[in-house]
Amino acid sequence: MARYREATWLPIPENTAQPRITPTQLILHSAAAPWSPERLRDFWNERGVVTESHFGVGYDGAVGQFVDTNVRADANASANSRAISVESAANTENSDPWTPHQLDTLVGIMVWAHRTHGIPARICRSDTDPGFGIHRMFRTWSLGGTECPGNARAKQFTDTLFPRFLGAALGNVPAPVGPAVKLEHLRYGETNGDVADLQRSLIEHGEEIPAGVTGYYGDQTRAAVASFQRKQGWTGSHADGIPGIETCERLELKVVMANS
Repeated sequence: MARYREATWLPIPENTAQPRITPTQLILHSAAAPWSPERLRDFWNERGVVTESHFGVGYDGAVGQFVDTNVRADANASANSRAISVESAANTENSDPWTPHQLDTLVGIMVWAHRTHGIPARICRSDTDPGFGIHRMFRTWSLGGTECPGNARAKQFTDTLFPRFLGAALGNVPAPVGPAVKLEHLRYGETNGDVADLQRSLIEHGEEIPAGVTGYYGDQTRAAVASFQRKQGWTGSHADGIPGIETCERLELKVVMANS
């Protein structure tokens, strides 16, 4: 069983009725309701409600767990078979930010998921890529698209929550002081200013790109990224030459969301 010890155990029938999963992602939601974990549990149990989450977080930071994280919870559409879902209290428009208490609790859940399930400490780079994300990040994570958890919390996720999680999970990470980049721009075959910023930072950190700063993400840039990642002690898919938020943070680049 995989239960977060800081959570109140509030099991719902799906905990024993749903199939088992091996989580590789954690996706954050907002409930569009100012509910406590107990009230959210009651909602999941209402007749006709066909969705549920693994966790619920109240405005005061109280957390309840409804489903073992090795059991499927249906809150993420195509990601249900691999994702842990975390709902949190919000106003009815999903327009308010997470409270300080909620942020503290979410960091704790994320660190626990990283250490318990081995979910990599990075933002998901695609809808199937292991890591952490918010519900609206990929259309396939919902039925027809969603704005959840809202603009304020989407900004908090990038600017506050994820950096705090990295610091707690990995130790002190240098604050990004360089230019802002978007992860979708830092892909093989792309040519843009964000790639140029990445190349400058790699060179400043001692990596070799024979062609210099070209703005083109080709073999030389990918090799330089992979070399930098290996120097952080990372191996396997964590040193694949594709920068995630953690790589960018250590290169002193600030990652911004695609829609910001």
